[in-house]
Order: sequence, then structure tokens, then C-alpha cells
Amino acid sequence: KKIISVSRKPGPSRKETMAVADQPPGKHNLAFKIYNPFADFETVRALWLAMLDQSAHGFFTSWGWISTWLNSLPETSNVRLVVGYHGEEAVEALFVGGAARRRYRFLPSKILSLNSTGNPYYDKLYIEDNSILLKPGASFRPGEILGFLDFFAWDEFHLPGASGDFMGQPGLFGRRRGVGLLVDEAADAHFVRLEKIREANMDYYKLLSANKRSQIRRSIKQYELDGALQVREAESAGEALEMLNSLAALHQQAWEKRGDPGAFANDHFRRFHRELVGSRFGKGEIQILRVFNDKMTIGYLYNFIFKKHVLFYQSGLNYENANIYRPGLVAHYYAVLHNAQKGMDVYDFLAGNDDYKKSLSTDSRPMQWSRLVKGKRRLFLEQMAAGLRRRADQSNKGSVKELGK
Repeated sequence: KKIISVSRKPGPSRKETMAVADQPPGKHNLAFKIYNPFADFETVRALWLAMLDQSAHGFFTSWGWISTWLNSLPETSNVRLVVGYHGEEAVEALFVGGAARRRYRFLPSKILSLNSTGNPYYDKLYIEDNSILLKPGASFRPGEILGFLDFFAWDEFHLPGASGDFMGQPGLFGRRRGVGLLVDEAADAHFVRLEKIREANMDYYKLLSANKRSQIRRSIKQYELDGALQVREAESAGEALEMLNSLAALHQQAWEKRGDPGAFANDHFRRFHRELVGSRFGKGEIQILRVFNDKMTIGYLYNFIFKKHVLFYQSGLNYENANIYRPGLVAHYYAVLHNAQKGMDVYDFLAGNDDYKKSLSTDSRPMQWSRLVKGKRRLFLEQMAAGLRRRADQSNKGSVKELGK
């Protein structure tokens, strides 16, 4: 393990321009210890579990996900656990992955990444609700949470799928000289409060628009020409793995027709989820549903369970040629009712501004994929690239925000 002590005095105040913060970090009084999970897994396990016990967190930073992720990676991924201490007390914890890439084919970038590797092949897992584990009540100065960055060689610090609550903390990044925040993607995570369905006597239609009600009803009527629609939830890890295989086949079939390789074409993605389902099903963290009639499977849904929240992660849908068939809408409609009947609190579609997620939900929360980018030249190039992307798709992706405002 490597120990880094931090103690800095604040620098003079200067005017900030563009996305560049022209002031040094504020004073830090944290000591950071860095642990290698491949060399000392049990120590890392104990530290992470201790922080989980006293920190707000979601499924993607739970030990079930994190342990499966660590065990799936080669040592060359250079993932490390960073723990911040006030004296002997651990007050923050996070995993940092390191990688190297070339931007624009000529600009080398040293990348650090939060709870991920920084390598696109291994980061195909697409985590969400990402954050640092922080002890409640611990006193942090602006920018102190990320104080360890001052002692690493880096050009970009990636924050994939960061929760709005985490990114919205006042002064999270402090004022860092020559560093800007680039927002690559911002998307809402839409979800259904299942209590609202129970309050409506299980009439989910009452919460939907007239158009969406009509689409679902017409599609269900068409499917029921071949028998009543049913929902089957996997009852064992073995059955769940069989369903995952069937889901992957339908998923790949649909995406390959669109000219996309599909998520399961990534070997690491496929192996990771087989291990996750196999190891965490018995812990009550995995739900795989099959929606079907007497003739066919309409679709499979792969969900995570975390504190009575159902998180929809992946699907395999059986698309028919006729437009009247809406396998996604129908599968989620039945999945929402199924989980409302089970007494779950939330059915979460996770991030994405897809129409079906918005139209089937009752609420939403923000999510963000961002990067801290160091250096005026690098920031200028990124701003130029972001401007080109905005003009190309007229979206809000790639907007650069000033720090310390």
C-alpha cells in the first residue's frame, strides 16, 4: 500500500475564465492510503464493507457488484482502492482505475476513472448511480474529497454514471488550476413508485397517458390471441442462468439486425454477468423475468434488486414484424405489476431518455457522465470537439462547465 499525506495552504484568489479554474486546490488535511485489490483482496474487502455500513450507496457500489467486478479483471487493469483518513478514521473510499489512450490520434491521455477501469472494453458494464463512499457527518472542505488527484499523474478523471446527488455536492471539485469539467452525457433515470400502483388498486393504466394505454392494450389483446400472458420469475440460480442465455440470444438477434454488435458480443460483459447471476442470485440481488403466452416468449428482463428497488438492466425482446406488437412495453408493464404485487418500492429503468422509459414512469432523477480535464490546450481541443458534436446532433452533450461557480 502507498500512503500519501496531503496538507496545502490556499492560494490567492484569481478571476476564472472559460472552463479553466485558475486557483490551486484548497487546504487539505486528509491522508490517503492506496491498496491493491489483486495483492490484498481480504483487506480491500474489509475496508469496503466497513465503509458500506456507514455510507449511502446504490447497487453499483455494493459489495456484490464490486467483488464480482474486481474478480473479473486482470491485474493489468491497475484498479486500486483509495481510502481517505482523518487521523485513524476512514471517511471516504473509492476505486480508481488507470489507463492510457490517444485523443484525436495524436494527444496521449493518462486517464483515471471512478469505480471503473478507464478501458472501454472492461467498462462496457455501464455502471450508474456512481459515487464515492463518504462517511455521514464527516467534514470536508471544497475539493478535499478529490484531494488524492493532486498526487497522481493524470490528464483526465472520468466520472461515469455519477448520481445527481453526488455531482451536486457544493464545492465537490474545488478550484483547480487549469482543470475543467466536461459533461459528455446527461440523462434522467426514470422510475415508477410502486406504491402509486398499489394505491390505484393495481390499475397501472391510470398512471399512463391515453396514447400509451392504447398501445399496451392493443398489443396485449393481440398477444392474447395465442393464450393469456404470464410472468415467470427465475426461482434458482440455474434457471436464472438459462434465462440469461435466452435473453442474450434475443438481445443479440435484435441488435445485430440494426447493425450493432450488441452488449453480449463483449466477452468480458458476458462472463461478468454469468458470474454475477451465479454468485448473487442466492443473495436475493438478481431477478430475471420471462413474459410469455402459450405460443411464444414476448421477452426477458434482467433486473437487480437493492433495498426493495428493482433496477432494470438489460432485456431480450422478441420482435414481430407487425407494428401492433410492442414487446418492450408489454414486458415492462407486466414486470411493474409483478413487482408491485411483491411489495417492492421502486421499478427503476435506470438512465436513458428513451420514450418508453419516460412514458411508463412516475418520477426521474439526474445522471451524468463527466470528465475532469487538465490543461488549457487539452480543454481547448475538447471544447472544439464538443462544439462540433453539438452542431451535429443539436444535443446538450459535451457542454463544458466552469468549476468553483
